[in-house]
Parts: sequence; C-alpha cells; structure tokens
Amino acid sequence: MDNNALQYHLTKVFSELKAGIVEEIISQLKEQGLGFSGTPVGQEKLLTDKQLCELLQISTSHLSNFRKANPDFPSYAIGKNVRYKLSEVEEFLKFNQKK
Repeated sequence: MDNNALQYHLTKVFSELKAGIVEEIISQLKEQGLGFSGTPVGQEKLLTDKQLCELLQISTSHLSNFRKANPDFPSYAIGKNVRYKLSEVEEFLKFNQKK
C-alpha cells in the first residue's frame, strides 16, 4: 500500500472516529438535559426591571425600594445591569410573606 492510500484510509478512520465521539457527546448531553453549551435546556430567561415590574404589577420605584430593604432579594448583576429570574422572585416573595 502506498503512502497516499494509507493516508486516505487513516484520514477516513479518524473522521469516522471523530463523528462517533461527537454523536456520543451530544447523546450524553441530551440524556443529562443539557444543551450544547452545557446549560439546562429551556433555561429560564432573565428579566429586566421593567419586565419584572410589569409581571408583578408594581412600579419600578417600588421594586427599587423593596430591593434596598431586602438585600438578599434574588438578582443577577451583569455589568451595570440587573436581571431577575421570575421563579426565584416568586419563591422569595412567598417565603417572605409567611414571616
């Protein structure tokens, strides 16, 4: 077998191996409920102040005052922006309502 033929067959084998590994990784991620980036599939979107206030039917000033009074209010700082997960906010409000 000459070098060109050997190189062709090795390239073909490694390409098939690579494709098999990729398929297995994708399969494992799907089984674990993860997407390609390793984040949960259907991950909850982050909301802005305005979006959260619309959903909770409160003013932005009320939200600001509430956050100042409750430093453990669930939020995510992304640069100078603040974002919220609605499920975490609802859980926080339910827990603090019982107090």
